[in-house]
Amino acid sequence: MRSRGLVVAIAVVLAIVAAAAVILYTNGVKNNAVTAGAAADVVVASQNIAANTNLNPLIDQGAFNTIRVPSDAVVEGAVTDVEQLRDQTSTQPILANEQIPTSRLSSGTAVAGGTLGIDDGHVAVSLKVDTQSGVNGAITRGSYITVYASFSGVKITSQTPKQVIASASRPASGTQTGSGATLPPITMTLIPAVKVLGVVNPTTDSNGRTTGGSVTLTLDLTPEDAQELVYAQENGSTWIGLLPPGDTSGHTLPFAPDQLMLGKLLGKAAA
Repeated sequence: MRSRGLVVAIAVVLAIVAAAAVILYTNGVKNNAVTAGAAADVVVASQNIAANTNLNPLIDQGAFNTIRVPSDAVVEGAVTDVEQLRDQTSTQPILANEQIPTSRLSSGTAVAGGTLGIDDGHVAVSLKVDTQSGVNGAITRGSYITVYASFSGVKITSQTPKQVIASASRPASGTQTGSGATLPPITMTLIPAVKVLGVVNPTTDSNGRTTGGSVTLTLDLTPEDAQELVYAQENGSTWIGLLPPGDTSGHTLPFAPDQLMLGKLLGKAAA
């Protein structure tokens, strides 16, 4: 019995020694991962920071720390000294414990397209529609949508869309200029396809059903489409159609019944 107890004791000691060896080896591997090659100090935040945040109060509160990482893991333009953040404002969200590139600071070079990823030569414009008009909250960022516009009492004139907008911005003279037939209420395709840069959908209940409210969409528009969308919002009503995945061109329907092709803003003369 004594020999059996001695064997068990020796086995326990050997197991403890083996476990300790494994722990030491693992720690050594972790240390070697940093010390074997070149390393660098970078600054990280201890909390999530929203965009448009003045960083001075956070610096004074000690919300930033310096950590050491392998040099090949340093992101481009990473902040390496907390004082680089002094008198800066975050232009994009900064997550806790992630490296902070200078492109997210007010003094840095902005990322192409900005925080929304606007295409070159385009502008971002937001519009709000009710839940039904906004596909019942099914639109997500990156989706492509079609924008429809409805107008009533539209008169066909010889003016171009830009002339319509220009004349509408001038003080009324009290006289009606131009001539033409007044159309009945109509709906047309205003923008066949446009990318959604951001969306705020209505809240949903525990069953995933929307609870009402509105849908706010931020769209990646050409300046011309942006102008016409604002015109439609101010002078008519808009409705959104969600295009299927992969469809980035949409469908333009001719104006019926006479195929007048009034243009997006209904100001061009009939043929």
